[in-house]
Amino acid sequence: MHKRYKLIALAAVAALVTLLLLHRSEEDRIRGQLEELRSLAEVQAPEGSVELLVRSRLLGEFFTDKSLYDLSGTGHGLYEIPSRQELVQRIARIRARLASLELELEDMQVSIEGNTASVLLRGTGLGAIRGDDDQFLEIHSIEIRLEKPEDTWLIAGGRHIRNEREQAE
Repeated sequence: MHKRYKLIALAAVAALVTLLLLHRSEEDRIRGQLEELRSLAEVQAPEGSVELLVRSRLLGEFFTDKSLYDLSGTGHGLYEIPSRQELVQRIARIRARLASLELELEDMQVSIEGNTASVLLRGTGLGAIRGDDDQFLEIHSIEIRLEKPEDTWLIAGGRHIRNEREQAE
């Protein structure tokens, strides 16, 4: 009888460990995907029109077809981008203005619930606008919402939490 309970307990522990490892694996996939996005989004030098378009389209593949951003903390309210095509166009317009951009993602805290996830993080952007000698520095705490419609996690939106530079000043 004890042998039977030990086998049941062992099976339960094995199932729990497997579940935790799978969950951890999904967290690692999300972190890896956000790191890939960060790397692709960086601008080393002003981009030509072909490179600009290719990179913008590649960046757009990290997002759902429609995305929603809560920028209430910045005074802009809710901001919906109705299609991936429009998102790619907006990315291209922003990248066309940049001479350089270095990005850093820190303190990622991933929470997964089924096919949705949220990531709390602090993002830093150091860059320059074309034709401007000065650099800009932005540091913000944000929440990124992701969905997994099939096998890939896609960004469905986000929320601005706070401007970290204002907190430090």
